[in-house]
Amino acid sequence: MLQRTYQKMNDDGSLTNLNSLGVGDRVLVTLQLEVRQPAHFVAVDDALPATFEAINPEFKTQAVRGASSASGDWFSDYRELRRDRALFFRNHLAPGPYTIAYLARVRAAGEVTAPPAKIEEMYHPDRFGLSEAVKVKSTALE
Repeated sequence: MLQRTYQKMNDDGSLTNLNSLGVGDRVLVTLQLEVRQPAHFVAVDDALPATFEAINPEFKTQAVRGASSASGDWFSDYRELRRDRALFFRNHLAPGPYTIAYLARVRAAGEVTAPPAKIEEMYHPDRFGLSEAVKVKSTALE
């Protein structure tokens, strides 16, 4: 099972729903997954909506206040934050619930569809899960 939620992160670190997203707003992306049996070499691929870009907290120019709430109980053996997606890899995964959380920024105005996030065991691609596709709307700066 894989579920994805988006929440707007305000300047004070509080979270609200996505009713009023604008260019420059930060979004907390949360992936919740349930693993029912042990898995090896697992990849989580979260394709971002075209109006979002992932924030890499390791870059000083992208560090943001309130980023400490972007965490989760998932430990990645390897992670990539690309322009269009966030990728998380784990060599061995025990059964149980896990949460992955990261920040994204709205970089353009428009109404787009976020493709489903995907989790799969890389050497057993028949073991996979997809989240739902979600429509996201953002407005231009005023």
